[in-house]
Amino acid sequence: MPTKTVSSFLQSNKYENGKEGFWLDTKEWVAAAKAGKEEAFLALLETRKERLFRIAIGYLHNETDALDAVQETVCRAFQNLKKLKQPEYFDTWLVRILLNACADEYRRKRKMAYTGKESKGTGFEDTSDTRVSLRQAVDQLPPEQKEIIILKYYQQFTLSEVAALLECPEGTVKTRLHKALVKLRKTLGEEVTCFA
Repeated sequence: MPTKTVSSFLQSNKYENGKEGFWLDTKEWVAAAKAGKEEAFLALLETRKERLFRIAIGYLHNETDALDAVQETVCRAFQNLKKLKQPEYFDTWLVRILLNACADEYRRKRKMAYTGKESKGTGFEDTSDTRVSLRQAVDQLPPEQKEIIILKYYQQFTLSEVAALLECPEGTVKTRLHKALVKLRKTLGEEVTCFA
């Protein structure tokens, strides 16, 4: 257990290098966390927790599942922090871990629903009549296309940011995005224009 609170740690590191109002940058926070300062790791997460939760909600559509995915992300990140070679890419690395945790949670929920162990509350069903919802249509996309739709349209990342997060060329992202949009238009009909 950390002996200091995150806020006291943040306050004590606020005036480093003799510059009033100077905050440590991500590389320095990551270096401190890698050196064993749990407070630094917690401080890194404190500033990113809402964004992680929004991405998880966009992927899983269920608050409980999203919280589970974020919790799993924090555990995986803490366990593997020493493996992070380039601290300046901490955000990209963390979101990639989150996307993997979301995909794992999604697969687990589908498997449980398929085997009948969990028949209600998976967060993936729609209560409207026969009309297919946008959420269902996005959920039916292959994982690599679903991730791009969520990051681009739900989280407002640029294509170059999505490419960096997914660690693939921007051209690949554009191709997958185009294929996803074609599938969504086919599934939903021409009424979907918000993704144009």
